[in-house]
Amino acid sequence: MRKTRLFVADDQNHRILVMDTGGRQITTIGGGSGERPGQLNYPYGVALDPAGRVFVADNMNQRILRFSTGPSYPYKGRWGSYGTQPGQLAYPRGIAIDGVGNVYVTNTGNDRIDVYDRGGTLLRAFGRSGRAEGQFNAPFGAAADAAGFRAVTDSNNGRVTILNPDGSVVSEWGSPAPGPTILPRPVAVAFDANGTAYVLDQRRARIVVFSRTTGRPVRTIASQGRDGGQLLDPSAIAISGGGTIYVADSGNKRIARFSTAGQHLGSITDTGTVRGIAVSPDGTAIYAADTENRISVYDQAGVLRDDFGGTGNKLGKLNAPAQMTVDAAGNLWVADRGNNRVQQFGPAGERLLSIGRRGTGAGEFIYPTGVSVDCRGTLTVTDAYNNRVQQFALTAPPTTPCRDLPALGRPPAPQMPTLPAPDGPLLTLRPLRTTGVLSSRLLPLRVGCDTVCSVTTRVTLTAKRGKKRVVITAAGPKVAVPAGETRIVRVRITAAQAGKLPRGKAITANVDVTATASVGAPTTVTRQLRVR
Repeated sequence: MRKTRLFVADDQNHRILVMDTGGRQITTIGGGSGERPGQLNYPYGVALDPAGRVFVADNMNQRILRFSTGPSYPYKGRWGSYGTQPGQLAYPRGIAIDGVGNVYVTNTGNDRIDVYDRGGTLLRAFGRSGRAEGQFNAPFGAAADAAGFRAVTDSNNGRVTILNPDGSVVSEWGSPAPGPTILPRPVAVAFDANGTAYVLDQRRARIVVFSRTTGRPVRTIASQGRDGGQLLDPSAIAISGGGTIYVADSGNKRIARFSTAGQHLGSITDTGTVRGIAVSPDGTAIYAADTENRISVYDQAGVLRDDFGGTGNKLGKLNAPAQMTVDAAGNLWVADRGNNRVQQFGPAGERLLSIGRRGTGAGEFIYPTGVSVDCRGTLTVTDAYNNRVQQFALTAPPTTPCRDLPALGRPPAPQMPTLPAPDGPLLTLRPLRTTGVLSSRLLPLRVGCDTVCSVTTRVTLTAKRGKKRVVITAAGPKVAVPAGETRIVRVRITAAQAGKLPRGKAITANVDVTATASVGAPTTVTRQLRVR
């Protein structure tokens, strides 16, 4: 907002709306939908500097656009292109400007904040990427297969990471965000008896089934909605030994059931908002964690048989419990998120063990969300707000031996967006003076670029001296021009060159200015001037 004007990034219409504070439209900013200079493609953020210049995070064009002040807000400049290197952007969204005019950009796809001056020069960046192999960005869910491999849903990175028993990475399934995302927000995962992975995608409210041997999705189960077989804001998943899938259908306040083939098997209703789900090895007990900080126990028919827990921080009490798992001995492990710990209960709710406290050290958690126990007795915990996964060796592990399963596939790296090549710089050229050039031996020019560029200038002076045609050339210095700014280029003529030209007569000056930017083809502007 500036004075009585409100600036809104109208992303779906590819424009910036300018309104008064009563909501009445004054004007719009932007040259319509597209990739050309001045056009916008899903603009996500807008900010004004102290002088009233408008800066826009042009999200899908992977750049920042600058517009001049009102009332017409003409296009002025741009910078940025898709990539991970310094000065490159990946889906810029938030934008802010400090009191001296520095521009702060949330470089979302690169997990960092880039700081530029108003002309697009990168000043510094801070933040660290968590997208490399073995790194996590808000890991939410965990599961173990019968062979002892673990799967972790890396929710903000849009993928599932498969871990060896020693914690090293076997494979990554799904497409890392941003990209052609298969999993916009994976929050939970479960394996069936054959080692097939079922990944719960919260944003699209569906289960994505991945082939174990290829690591590729083979089908989906459910869709978004309130009808039978549909899901709304689902948050957890479990699979019984007999192959029944149980989903914490949080938005619909029920537990949805499916076969592994995708058939809807009905729902357990009136459960409240379920955030965690687990099933006993024999499938006779279904455990549901709700927002009332209790664990409800249902039988296979969906009849409530028991509940335990309650609000508190003592052993057996809970605070915002999240995902759960049942080990081979029938004990229940709960990610006690609000208490920053993991608790173990017996099959009937016996209070057995508490692990962890709030912190960033080993064995400490900040909002643990997912838990699993594998056949080797390793407890895996997704430490969501610490962006890491922790492993613990249980002193009395379950006795079920690990089984051989098919090898885990490693799919090819996802194909990232292919964007059109950015346009070269828009170059402006204006002579500041055309008289007195020979006497001062100087031709001053003002040049400008709409993106950060480097400018070179060449001038060819042509005249007739008597019957002879005289031609001399001169070059200006190489000049760096910030985005949306102008600079003066002074082309100097030597005394010897000036002596060859006739005095008092008009001289033709052909001016060639070339601007080169980090992306896009160089741009050349040619002007013919009459100078004296």
